[in-house]
Amino acid sequence: MNEKSTVKSQKKALRAELLAKRCEMPSALREAADAAIAERVLSHPDYVQAETVFAYVSMPHEVSTRALLGRILQSGKRLGLPVCDPKTHTLTFYRLDAPDELVTGMYRIPVPPVSEERRLTPDESTLVLVPMLAFDGEGYRLGAGGGYYDRFLAEYGQTVRTLGICYAENRLTHLPHDAYDQKIPCCVTEQKGEEQYG
Repeated sequence: MNEKSTVKSQKKALRAELLAKRCEMPSALREAADAAIAERVLSHPDYVQAETVFAYVSMPHEVSTRALLGRILQSGKRLGLPVCDPKTHTLTFYRLDAPDELVTGMYRIPVPPVSEERRLTPDESTLVLVPMLAFDGEGYRLGAGGGYYDRFLAEYGQTVRTLGICYAENRLTHLPHDAYDQKIPCCVTEQKGEEQYG
């Protein structure tokens, strides 16, 4: 087994372990953590300075963004949500103006209406909120496994600001990674403060 296959296998096993652990998290504890994470995102300097926020509609295994999305819309900032292209494993972000505009997209993920007029181009005023199943002290993350965010950040990571979102208990000492994995410079959890990397 080559190095890439080994890393892929390690990630798969770790992902399964963490997803099982997530399911065991008491709902009250999880709701409190989600609320604390949302408040820390909303008060973060990168969020305050951003004109556009690229976020995501959370799935059951992710930190909930439901309340956070509503707050972003109320703030007057542009809100962009990703649409997946499974052929290229890439993300394109489209503007959402109201929660009731969401429709079911690929992988049953709610997405905004797709049109050229709604397509958003990331720039220096854009903050990208990145979902994380786990993260480590070097800034590497473990995601859902499709590589979508790694491809996006490989192209735009030097332009946009990025902020990872994860539960504190999923900060690991070391995550398996390869040359395609992109580091996240900062991560917010429910605990006071933030994880900052070089």
